[in-house]
Amino acid sequence: MSDLADSGVVIVGGGMVGVTLALLIAKAAPELSVTLLEAAKLPPALVPGQSPSYTPSFDARNTALSRRSIEAFKELGVWSELAPHATPIHQIHVSDKGHFGMARLSAAEENVDSFGYVVENAWLGAVLLAALRRCPSVSLKDGVRVTQVTSTAEMAQVRYRAADSQGAEETLLSTPLLIAADGAQSQSRAWLGIDVRSQPYGQTAIVTACETSLPHEQVAYERFTADGPIALLPLPDLPINVADATAAGCRRSLVWALNEAEAARVQTLNDADFIAALQKAFGRRAGRFLRVGKRHAYPLTLMVASQQVQGRAVILGNAAHSLHPVAGQGYNLCVRDALVLSAQLADAHQQGKDLGDKQDLAAYAAARTQDQSQIIRFSDSLVRGFSTANPALSLLRNIGLVGFDVLPGAKPALARYAMGLNHA
Repeated sequence: MSDLADSGVVIVGGGMVGVTLALLIAKAAPELSVTLLEAAKLPPALVPGQSPSYTPSFDARNTALSRRSIEAFKELGVWSELAPHATPIHQIHVSDKGHFGMARLSAAEENVDSFGYVVENAWLGAVLLAALRRCPSVSLKDGVRVTQVTSTAEMAQVRYRAADSQGAEETLLSTPLLIAADGAQSQSRAWLGIDVRSQPYGQTAIVTACETSLPHEQVAYERFTADGPIALLPLPDLPINVADATAAGCRRSLVWALNEAEAARVQTLNDADFIAALQKAFGRRAGRFLRVGKRHAYPLTLMVASQQVQGRAVILGNAAHSLHPVAGQGYNLCVRDALVLSAQLADAHQQGKDLGDKQDLAAYAAARTQDQSQIIRFSDSLVRGFSTANPALSLLRNIGLVGFDVLPGAKPALARYAMGLNHA
């Protein structure tokens, strides 16, 4: 079966970034058709009062949305649906275990209502997918397996078939522009012949939700230890009809990065022993850890593609750059990429230009270079600078934290950086 007609834009990968880009294109250029291909079978629309289930694309992790990302969701008209499932960050507290250094940021001092919001990926996916299904210009094809991607000067092509059938007939799509957003292990990127620079951190992130004896009061903690950073972020209370609902305001998201061997050991602990180990590593700033939910483990690697444009193809999201979660910048960076790309495509469509124009795609890549490079260096330097027991480096970083906490002008600069307001 073959469809060689112009299918508009084809996006491979229906995870957080692929769905976000499809929504942005539909908003910016509602007449431009978009075909979105996703390997997983995406969940159906939620009924009122139902909680979303985890899928490979929208999993147990949480995302700290920057103010720029929230602005994008407001422009898309989805923030009102997402806000009830998100928690604002009013303060950021950074510390180094066993040392004197500490830094604090306050949204009130920066004259903003928050630094951003924390939302569970499953809820983010549920809201974005619901919005996407309301877009007449977007054709969502889930449960399909892409079997080949090619890109030439004339066109890009994608072959796919039903994921659950080896003998299914393949469909061939041709498109002026292919966007590969199929994750850090992107097969599309490999088919396009794009190399990557990959640097494993030797760490695994243990992700779960937990309950503490003290309310979170909208404070986000980042605590650095010699084994890796611990992020403790505020989460919304569970609905009152949930049997194991936590005390009001005491529910938090935990991302605990440990060296691979220690993470494997910690994952084998029962809940009581896990809580004891966490308490020892984090300290008492959040009070006592009382309960933890199901734990999930994710290996951590810095991955950066050698190029983000190849012929009539653009790679996006984790296929282009996969970061350590230490600063919560990965998805927010991808949203800014998607904002620039969708605006460029809308402009080209309005002018009747070729969506895969070589010069325009090169201009997109160039426009995103500085922001991407800054964020990648920032997150990588945090991990490598703090995940060490070297006494000299420990002294320097703690002097730096104290200096940051008292140096005029330092906090506003970093606050705007964290909120995503210094970028496109």
